[in-house]
Amino acid sequence: MNLPALAVALLLVTTVTVVSLGMADRAFVAGERDADQRRVAVALSERFVGAESPLTARQNVFAADKIEGVNASELRTLFPVVGDRDVRVRLGDRTLVDAGDSTGGTTIRRIVLVEERESVTLDPDLSASDPELTLPRRSSSADIALNPSDGTTVTAVRANDRVVLRNESGLSGEFEIDLSGFETTTLSFESDGALSAGSVEVTYYPTETRKEMVAVTVDE
Repeated sequence: MNLPALAVALLLVTTVTVVSLGMADRAFVAGERDADQRRVAVALSERFVGAESPLTARQNVFAADKIEGVNASELRTLFPVVGDRDVRVRLGDRTLVDAGDSTGGTTIRRIVLVEERESVTLDPDLSASDPELTLPRRSSSADIALNPSDGTTVTAVRANDRVVLRNESGLSGEFEIDLSGFETTTLSFESDGALSAGSVEVTYYPTETRKEMVAVTVDE
């Protein structure tokens, strides 16, 4: 092989090697970036829906009143793993948080529940000889307003078999009691006489849940 041909061959080999190394380096860097994005996206999605999250009622269950209004600065403060990366969090078909400009990146999706709590007030007729009220739906708490008529004293309130309020001198006013959210609750009122209409008002807080998809996207 003459010298000019050898020079051309060496040049071609060198060019191919440099291009190959450049492509391999870019692929390596891109792979590292994608792995980091995925690591952060997985970590954020886990913490976002975790039992210790300030946005959940329990593991994988968002509290509807807590997730409304979460902004970018709060997201970065509550979940430091985000750092200064671009992050977008969507719940169903709407965006909850858009921190930065997430045009690509890595997305992790999880199925969650969203729990909404409502208040229901009952004004029961407890004039029967065995005054009891069974709450139509389960609730983890209730507010009881006692205003017995003159001459009637309410001495105790039971939730199923558990005494939640007691005063032998008489109960009057507003009280908040804890209930089990895992069983139906029957409230019974112990008094020294018949309770007239309006003597008792009970407000309880049943929940409704719906299934949603949360999507966490992390971009550099």
